[in-house]
Amino acid sequence: MPSAVRAQGRDTVARRDTLVRRDSAARKDTLLRVDTAARTGAAAPADTTRPTVPLPADTVKRDTIQPPITHGELPQTADPTGSYHLDREQIFATGAQSVGDLLARLPGVTELHMGWLSAPATATYLGDAARVRVFLDGLEYDALDPHAGGIVDLARLPLWPIQDITVERSPSEVRVYLDSRTVDRTTPYTRTDITTGDLQTNLYRGFFGRRFGHGELLQFGVEQYGALPTRDGGTSDQLSLMGRVGWAHGPFSVDAFALQVRSHRGQLLDPFTGDSLAQQDATRRDAYVRVGLGAPGGAAWVQALASTSRYSFAGGPSGTAAVPADSTDTTAAKGDTVTSGSQYVLAGGLSRWGVRVSGTARYFGAFDRGISPADSTAFAAVLDTASDSTRLRLKPPRHRMGLFVPTVRADWAWWRLALSAYAEGRGTDSVSHREVSAVFTPFSFLRVMGAVGTARDARMADSVLTPNYRRLEAGVRIHDLWIGGGTILRGAAALAAPRLVDDSLVPAREPSATAAFVTVQGRLWKGIHADAFALRWNDSTGFYRPRYQTHAQLYISTSLLDRFPDNSFHFFLGLTHEYRSATFFPVGATVQRLSGYRTVGAQLEIRIERAVLSYRFQNALGEKYNEVPGFLMPRQTSIYGVRWYFWN
Repeated sequence: MPSAVRAQGRDTVARRDTLVRRDSAARKDTLLRVDTAARTGAAAPADTTRPTVPLPADTVKRDTIQPPITHGELPQTADPTGSYHLDREQIFATGAQSVGDLLARLPGVTELHMGWLSAPATATYLGDAARVRVFLDGLEYDALDPHAGGIVDLARLPLWPIQDITVERSPSEVRVYLDSRTVDRTTPYTRTDITTGDLQTNLYRGFFGRRFGHGELLQFGVEQYGALPTRDGGTSDQLSLMGRVGWAHGPFSVDAFALQVRSHRGQLLDPFTGDSLAQQDATRRDAYVRVGLGAPGGAAWVQALASTSRYSFAGGPSGTAAVPADSTDTTAAKGDTVTSGSQYVLAGGLSRWGVRVSGTARYFGAFDRGISPADSTAFAAVLDTASDSTRLRLKPPRHRMGLFVPTVRADWAWWRLALSAYAEGRGTDSVSHREVSAVFTPFSFLRVMGAVGTARDARMADSVLTPNYRRLEAGVRIHDLWIGGGTILRGAAALAAPRLVDDSLVPAREPSATAAFVTVQGRLWKGIHADAFALRWNDSTGFYRPRYQTHAQLYISTSLLDRFPDNSFHFFLGLTHEYRSATFFPVGATVQRLSGYRTVGAQLEIRIERAVLSYRFQNALGEKYNEVPGFLMPRQTSIYGVRWYFWN
């Protein structure tokens, strides 16, 4: 029947859903079901046929913040720009696909890739592949692959379960501290990422986390990607799973965490050298149980962890050997391999009156390395640069039945001066460390830093090396831009070979070397920023590092807060340029030279509310180049997708 037309009442129009923000205070959920009446206290529409029914008291639950699950100890970094500490959103905004991509922005670090996503990747610091170490939630991420020579494959260490990354630049090494993801709200949190691109790359990622009313925690996630690295390579894929359960009440917490990464890689064949990387199917599983009282860095804290790790491998070795071009396969399958081990950590610390002291007792349980005699022989060969061309020999890898490693750290800050000391016993690589550093900031625009250290290397069968390390650095702030520079000194050392990417590479002993570098970090003008470094070594034939190396990114980053005061929008557009001069690799009794190269890339990120659209274009100039002997890097590749997270 006809009826009179009337205007809609203001209280009868459903408002836009107001999802609870992560950083907001506790508030009532304002989500409405479609079939419910209008908001509490609002009248039902005049033309509805349903009676007005008051909502039950428990329909809209209050979001609460639960006590946090404890985390691993993170070092204090003396960096005013914050470049060496990244939270979750900053990690993804960099466009990094692995931990190695993040380290490429540090002076002295040389990233080594064999190809696209699924190919092995590692990095060297000051030319030493063993001086890049990774810690996950306070546990040292040990390299279980017996064919890798003790080098961690950074391509198989997923970034998606990580909440924070802190990089400590010590005089002798780079230590990367990864803090895995936890949630603290009772409102469910969900994240979905979808990415696709060239080389038939497809990536899917999902995460769910929730706290419950009595402090319980449940979270799990999955990531899967597949790719066809080159036209001469086999299809590769990787599946990683993560789960955590726990409970926290006040300063006390207990949780159990598990991470499994399974990688399948088809055979890779370089059409120019004839070199090949055999197909493989490898699975790594890490799990731990942790009990903590207090938070690291607080007034007083203590935590204990018990972990187990297992690595299973089927197929060819992880590395490859450079051989004549007429060879069809340079690797011989070494059969199935299973290695396992355990790690136990007891850590604690105090903080008062500007003094922060902590200690860690780390015990590595029995590891079955399963290294063949052929691997031991290859690992033992060391190229000597002495005039008589004699060879030093490393102690061959052994079955480790147990190893205790103590660590002590102390920090003191007063006024504009900060002092830090670090000492670590002989670790899994038979190297111990002693370090002292100081940061002096006489003015807000001036910073001076110095660090010295030694690394006692007991791997040598003929002698014990104790190289000295030194880093001096100064920076000046002009408005919001920091301009700095300094020098790095590395004493005579035995460089570990990155056998992960080439099993024919050998360790090498080098005399002392010095590098000079400059850095530019910060905001140039309005939304235009820069992040760049340039480094030059005093010698031209150093192993596993180029003499000249630069990495520069110029980018626009703005949220347009005058247009979007609620911070619902962000725009990022960056151009990246990287240059390396020639790099030398000792292969057996010879030295192989890789030509220098330069690459240019672009990255675009647009965030609207909680969805981020991303696009990354690499090697825009189509450069033909190698980062390791035998394999070309991809040419002109793009990858793009969307990252989206939800509350409730």
